[in-house]
Amino acid sequence: MTTAKKSAKKAAKKSASHCWPGFEPVPGKEPGTKGSCKPKKTQTAGEKKADAKAAAASKREKGNA
Repeated sequence: MTTAKKSAKKAAKKSASHCWPGFEPVPGKEPGTKGSCKPKKTQTAGEKKADAKAAAASKREKGNA
């Protein structure tokens, strides 16, 4: 996979949800404003694990920048 394809996938993944892992968008709120995300009400163990991995990856990316 080329670098352009990888960065395109990352951009698509980021734009899909502006909320942190474990949170979901609130309908009718402008992305990035206060109250635009809320905690997910129910999550399976697999979803919690995926959210934890996504949060850890986000921290690693910020640390490398």
